Amino acid sequence: MSLQLKATPAAGSTAQGLDAWFIGLGDDFLGRVPADSLRPGMVEGWRLRWRERELEVGVDADFPYSAARVYLVGFAREQAQPHIEKDGKLCLGSKAVPSDAVRTVQVALAEALQLLTENETRQHDEDFREDFGAYWLTWADRRDLLIEVLPDLGGARKTTLARGVRTEGRVFIFPSKDKAGKFWANLTGNAPKRLKETPLISIDPLPAPGRYPDTAAEVWELVHTRSQGGTDLLARLMANTPMEAFVVLAGIAPSGREHYSGLRIRRPLDGSGYPIKRRAIREGIERTEDPRRTLFERFEIERLPTDRLDAGSTRLPEGVQREMSAAKVVVIGCGALGSGVARMLAQAGVEHLSLVDPEKLGWENIRRHELGGRAVGHAKAEALADSIRAALPMVGFVKGYQMTFAAFAREHHESLRQADLIVSCTGEWAADASVELALRQPGHTGAAVYGWMEAHALAAHAVLVGSHGARLADGFDEDGKFRLPVVAGGKPPPPECGGASTTFGAVELAHAQGLVARLAIDSLRKLETGPVWRSWLADATAFNEAEARIAPDWVAARGDPDDGGGLFSGEWTFP
Repeated sequence: MSLQLKATPAAGSTAQGLDAWFIGLGDDFLGRVPADSLRPGMVEGWRLRWRERELEVGVDADFPYSAARVYLVGFAREQAQPHIEKDGKLCLGSKAVPSDAVRTVQVALAEALQLLTENETRQHDEDFREDFGAYWLTWADRRDLLIEVLPDLGGARKTTLARGVRTEGRVFIFPSKDKAGKFWANLTGNAPKRLKETPLISIDPLPAPGRYPDTAAEVWELVHTRSQGGTDLLARLMANTPMEAFVVLAGIAPSGREHYSGLRIRRPLDGSGYPIKRRAIREGIERTEDPRRTLFERFEIERLPTDRLDAGSTRLPEGVQREMSAAKVVVIGCGALGSGVARMLAQAGVEHLSLVDPEKLGWENIRRHELGGRAVGHAKAEALADSIRAALPMVGFVKGYQMTFAAFAREHHESLRQADLIVSCTGEWAADASVELALRQPGHTGAAVYGWMEAHALAAHAVLVGSHGARLADGFDEDGKFRLPVVAGGKPPPPECGGASTTFGAVELAHAQGLVARLAIDSLRKLETGPVWRSWLADATAFNEAEARIAPDWVAARGDPDDGGGLFSGEWTFP
């Protein structure tokens, strides 16, 4: 009998109405879930029969302001289906209908039956590999130990001997000793005490949940049949018969997404609860057909939840991530604007940053600067580099230089020449002119993004130019005065500006940081090659509060913005 979803509910309380509706389903209704059998977090539940299967509907204490849950009773990994969790919960997108509890249940059940019907015809089987990481997490043997992987440039297509660092509850896996040392020094300030050799084995294709290994023998067979050279690394892992070791299986989803799945390998325990002795576990293996395999198969395994450490892995395509991580960027000016831009670039995946600023942080900076009170009195560039390394320890190279750009250009000429992009956020014409002079020297092929703000942060600009063609100087007169400013008039800055107060804060600054960082990222991705000029304008309320207006020349050249302000983009050209 098929389940009917249009039974008429009886009037009364939420519980009474739902009970009456379920009873109205007739023989398909199997009764209420006993209180002592309710699933965690559920306060009420009902059981149904559908196509010889048993379903369970549960609601929590927030219902009807939360969605109803639907479970497949008796679900096991051997019967794994797409979009169903380990406890049988169906992953549904249905939402609560607060005004109608019965409708909330009907919507959830309708979506559940549709999913189960589609699974019967195998419409979602590809999802096992496309979203492999989520399914591996669902069927992990334990949740108190997490594997965290920093992929190499070869990614999940490359079988390699990685290095692991074990901490309480976490195992960090790195592609090399060098990467492990840098990450750990960034994160803790110290070198890792001990590195574990950890095979990272590329397998193809990724297995469905029913083929996830439960034993070491199944791990060996999976690696043997679906990898190139993976069993050699498993054998190497067993050379010293470790008490504990780790293995990472890696693979590529149909869409190209990379997935990583971690395993813990350990010696079995003896009758007293201790790992059996090395001699005992190796006993007799030399008399077997394949001693390496025999030894490995005597170990026990646990499937562990696995995550990735690399920045930007959920935002940009895999190939773009590798391009970003290889890019070399120099940020000039680590004040309010430049500090935010530098951090955004690191968060976007840029792993090689040189930060240049001659000044120290003052108390007047902290309400709008990426650094806070603890960094006051410290060099901005060096403190910012320390902060980024600690916050994003996977970043390969972030170094601060307490000096002017001109000094950096003299003392670190080769670093400057190798830079893919220079980002200048000084807001000073002399400094920007110095950057442009360096960019035009023979051998420089990179580009530069210049960012600055106008009075009261009512407008911000980002300009991308290359080492040839249009120049930043085209938009300024010989005294460094901008030819087409946005802001006209306005209150004078407070007498103590630069001391106890500033004319703008972090909220106003955020738009400018995003404007400059986005143009820099677009340049690194070759989405923009310049010359490009982007401007952001504040809304009419901000202009009114600052007693300022839009300059007539700007309106004539770029158009009259509406009261909401917003983004303008065009070429860097002037009459």
